[in-house]
Amino acid sequence: MNYKTAVALTLSSTLFLGACSFDLSPTSDTKEVITESEQGKEVQAVVSPAIDTTDSYYRTVLPFRPSVARGMTQKRVSSRLELDEIETGLMRHSTQFFDPEKYYYQEGQLLEADQIAKWLLRKGKAGDGVSDPEGLNPAYTSGKSYKEKNQKSPMILSHILEQDYMLEEDKKLELGGTSIALVLNSEYVFQDENYGPTYTVKLDEKKVVAEGKRMANDLVKKMRKTQGMKTTPIHVALYLQEKEGSPVSGHYLSSAFIGRGNQISANDWKNYNERYYYYPSARATNDVRDDAAKFDLFKDRLEDYFPNYTGMMGEGFYQEDELKKLEMKIPVQFYGKAELVAFVQYVTYLLENRWEYNRNIPTTITVTNLNGDTEAMLFLDPDTKKPIVKIR
Repeated sequence: MNYKTAVALTLSSTLFLGACSFDLSPTSDTKEVITESEQGKEVQAVVSPAIDTTDSYYRTVLPFRPSVARGMTQKRVSSRLELDEIETGLMRHSTQFFDPEKYYYQEGQLLEADQIAKWLLRKGKAGDGVSDPEGLNPAYTSGKSYKEKNQKSPMILSHILEQDYMLEEDKKLELGGTSIALVLNSEYVFQDENYGPTYTVKLDEKKVVAEGKRMANDLVKKMRKTQGMKTTPIHVALYLQEKEGSPVSGHYLSSAFIGRGNQISANDWKNYNERYYYYPSARATNDVRDDAAKFDLFKDRLEDYFPNYTGMMGEGFYQEDELKKLEMKIPVQFYGKAELVAFVQYVTYLLENRWEYNRNIPTTITVTNLNGDTEAMLFLDPDTKKPIVKIR
């Protein structure tokens, strides 16, 4: 019996089809609580049920209250990839200080958009449109022309994101803590005056980190003057954006928890060794060679059997140089449902029998058509023996 025949005979995995939903009416999994509305009045709210996933998600206060600075992040952050990691990464690091079993998540309600906008300006006199006495970004130091001044004094701080963590006290929700992300540039892109050329200044990471820590301390002092934050426990994190056009997001560099304090000491900072890698890429081949080779092998095995396969992309999340999460996207041109099912069966076979990665690594594989529409998803969960498969 040849190998291809053997593969055909062993594709016996069950395909689990379906969708999930939850009811937000009060049940044993939800809580009715009292919280404060945007107008300052007490209103009844519901805390959403927990979601059973490999990631730690906070339960959310419903009705959902958007951030009072809503819309700023999309304008200040370079991509949706960055936005997702800034938000979920800050939640991930917040779990060290605000236990998801006790705290509930709410988007930032204290730092107004106009206040954040002032803090994102350069330090300096108001009136020139780029500076403000409240500004956290470096002031211009030298240079005659607009181009020279920006090249010698690049902007480092791109955005400030607030997340609030609520505690329940006697059926009422009170602010229990706040997490703040300072989003830092790895490169500074600016356009010269009068719609002139666009320039890019690459930034030194060590200098960016040093400036980020300085700005974090200044920010804490400003926050302590903000109503509702005078004694709130504060967690501050530094996030480094990737360069524009990167296929992966940036990552968190460090964070500090100062509780009810007013300043961050050098010993308060905890450094993180985490990064996203894109497969296939020269960076992945150089830095995580073994995992990059496993990706290439999986890709080659798909190409052996399906001529309409058009390539695949992957993203690995690493902490302390270990792969912690893996996502793959496989675009394929399908001519019928039977072909899709056959392809998914083969991918399932590879996951069950010829998977080179550690099976304890949470893995998501998304199969799409050439228009980018999702046709199927496969999940490897450390708690399940077989892949979970969903076909549209």
